[in-house]
Amino acid sequence: MFDLSHFIDAIPLTYAALFPVLNPIGTAFIFLALTHRLSSASRRRLAFRIALNSFILLTIVLWVGEWVLGFFGVSIAVVQVAGGLVLVSIGWKIMSSDGGGGEGYGKEITTDADASAQAFFPLTLPLTAGPGSMAVALTVGAHENLGSVPQIMMGKVGVMVGILLAAITVYFCYGYAHYLTKKLGTSGTQVIIKLSAFIIFCIGLTILFRGLQDVLAQWSFIAS
Repeated sequence: MFDLSHFIDAIPLTYAALFPVLNPIGTAFIFLALTHRLSSASRRRLAFRIALNSFILLTIVLWVGEWVLGFFGVSIAVVQVAGGLVLVSIGWKIMSSDGGGGEGYGKEITTDADASAQAFFPLTLPLTAGPGSMAVALTVGAHENLGSVPQIMMGKVGVMVGILLAAITVYFCYGYAHYLTKKLGTSGTQVIIKLSAFIIFCIGLTILFRGLQDVLAQWSFIAS
């Protein structure tokens, strides 16, 4: 009988690992601050593109990310250090901005042309599926490399389903964030944006410190 345990176990593991790093609920308010001049339909189309981009990006990282890093001689620890620095910078800019938070991160999106130009960078990478999410995809993918070939394949397909569920969550949080702002009001939305930026800042520091620990451990091993 074919064993589906690797497939089934990988789905909640991947989703649970990605959700706090993606932070779709908090980041949705930053997305809304950048896109509040768009119509609701245009915002949902952009949210779909970001979700799709995130799924494709993380799936590519899952399957070939480790090989690409190895080809260029870059370790996951270094990716974590660099990515952590990027997230810390983003969080700090948003927290220190005087407005709604969007201008502290990137150019405000007012037209569909702007939305198309910024759908991948910076809205997908690094705001949504940033270095932290890529590190999670690499780590979970490495975890699924154990066992027979069928088990590995089923495990990685399960990871893809977990990534897909996370991307769907991103779509709904981004595409319908304006309903939350109606309940919260302007001042409440400002508070949520700043809190979300602080969470991004803290996540960036966590990723940075973990990467530094791994880099120092590697140097210590080489030195010894």
